[in-house]
Amino acid sequence: MRLLILTPAELSRDPRARRAAVSAQARGIDVVGLCGQVSGLAPIALEGVLIVRVGGERLAAGLRSAGLGGMAKDEGMLVRETRGLYRLGRLGRLTAGLVRAGRKLGSFDVVHANDLDTLPAAALLARRSSARLVYDAHELYTTQEPDPPRAHQLVSASLEASLARRADVVSTVSEPIAEELRRRLRLDEMPRVVLNCPPLVDVAVEPPAEGSPLAVVYQGAMGPGRPLEDLLVAAEHAPGAHFTLRIAGANPALLRGEVERRGLENVAVVEPVPPDRLVEALAGFEVGLVINRPVTQNDELVFPNKLFEYLMAGLAVAAPRLPGLEPLVDGERLGVTFEPGHPDELGQVLQSLAEDRALVHELRGRARAAAVERYNAESQADALVSLWAPDGDL
Repeated sequence: MRLLILTPAELSRDPRARRAAVSAQARGIDVVGLCGQVSGLAPIALEGVLIVRVGGERLAAGLRSAGLGGMAKDEGMLVRETRGLYRLGRLGRLTAGLVRAGRKLGSFDVVHANDLDTLPAAALLARRSSARLVYDAHELYTTQEPDPPRAHQLVSASLEASLARRADVVSTVSEPIAEELRRRLRLDEMPRVVLNCPPLVDVAVEPPAEGSPLAVVYQGAMGPGRPLEDLLVAAEHAPGAHFTLRIAGANPALLRGEVERRGLENVAVVEPVPPDRLVEALAGFEVGLVINRPVTQNDELVFPNKLFEYLMAGLAVAAPRLPGLEPLVDGERLGVTFEPGHPDELGQVLQSLAEDRALVHELRGRARAAAVERYNAESQADALVSLWAPDGDL
């Protein structure tokens, strides 16, 4: 079997696409990657996989809206709609580039599109090869921000629904998102679920040194529903905890300046790590944070990579009580929850944990056990491979 995997940004830095490529290789599948360069990030090693990259462009600074809080700044309708038209133009250019490059790579048995940005090109390349088309929706594409550009949303929603219904199979990251995708895309079948779990690694869950502060980490990216200010407010209410902030896309100097302005001696801002070292980089921490506010349906149903990375590293999880998170965190007693959008309550919860380290150690052990038993890439491999070979014939 020959498999083509498409991503809008650097494939080797997309944890989900990267795991797909590795799983395919392990089953003896010939894997080729084709990606845009929207993120502008440099590649990292992915041995044995040919990755073809096409030129990309980033959204101009004047059309982007991101601040310290990770929330969109106020913008006029003209700027918002111009931003949406720019994105549609970028999608057209990316599609053309991916199709041109893909045609030079020969024929494929399966074409696997990651997110809507690559679906138009994947559909064209799959049709050219009479290949099986897989659409893997990492999120609810048209509701990624609270007030999206109207034209972009309408065009994207129509395009996604049309092409997704033509795909041989649609997949996504969680049951709640699968249900919503089926409803909004009017799919005949429920999308398949492949969880965003990292590979198994050896981790020892060690108790902390006596008298040390509770070691808390936030490792992730910025986003409309992830205001960084919530982390600082939580730190103000948790003097017994030390916060490490490792945030992709943030301005570290700006964030450190705000930490200093608030006099937060229990907060450290450090550089993000490559996606192949995310679990390794969590060594020494006790609690991992998820801070999404339900400002969009995407955030309401969030089931992020970092959740499973925390579990694999043997960290207890502190997460908002959202429909995608509460059943796992509270239901399986893998951590603690708090009311979304109430960072003061998050801080109080963390302070309580700082005062009960035996409970923290118990939660960490349960989190690690859950990751080893079921929340790992190996346990998801059969579901992933079934997207490409529904009859098990590779």
